[in-house]
Amino acid sequence: MWLAAVLGLGMSLILNLSADRLPRGAQVRAFGSSRVLRWVVLAVIETWLCVSLQARHGWDASFLRLLMFCSLLLLIAAIDLEHRLVLDVLVGPGLALAVLLSALWGEPRLVSALEGAALGGGIFLVLALVGGRALGMGDVKLALLIGMMTGFPWVLEALTLGIVLAGAVAGLLVIGRVRGLRDYIPYAPYLVVGGLATLLHGQRMWAWYLRLARGRG
Repeated sequence: MWLAAVLGLGMSLILNLSADRLPRGAQVRAFGSSRVLRWVVLAVIETWLCVSLQARHGWDASFLRLLMFCSLLLLIAAIDLEHRLVLDVLVGPGLALAVLLSALWGEPRLVSALEGAALGGGIFLVLALVGGRALGMGDVKLALLIGMMTGFPWVLEALTLGIVLAGAVAGLLVIGRVRGLRDYIPYAPYLVVGGLATLLHGQRMWAWYLRLARGRG
């Protein structure tokens, strides 16, 4: 447990330094309140992630795969929240990594991963084309990446969770007059939450939904 916690803290350091330096043209700022909050939040989440994954999987291939995927998604969300950017320098290697791990370990199977990527990217490309400025190409690339990580059919659960969460938060912000109907709301963090939930608990959530549906029936 302690070794996993130390690993998590080390990973959070890498993520925070990357969030500081990867956005092109961004300067490393003094430790203002927002930056301190991001450092603390990533440290807590990454440490919890390492400890919980190690407790569930040990030090096996599933631990390594999920840790790399979830850490990458967290970094993408952090940068998008601060800079409104989904960086190609993260999405591209992420896709390559997902293909490699699927080919090596079959989790998900390579065919399933490719189907998930095509479906996720395709759905969000259509939404971006018909939705005006609500979605950008960064969101399309992120949906493609999440599809590659989760595979088919789990990509549908991941993206549905992200869309529902984004809609709920946007609605609350509009009702509370924090944001207007035309104000930009970062979409990537909500997709990341959907992707993380599906990677970590997708089958459990689906089983819970089926039990709920049968109970109502």
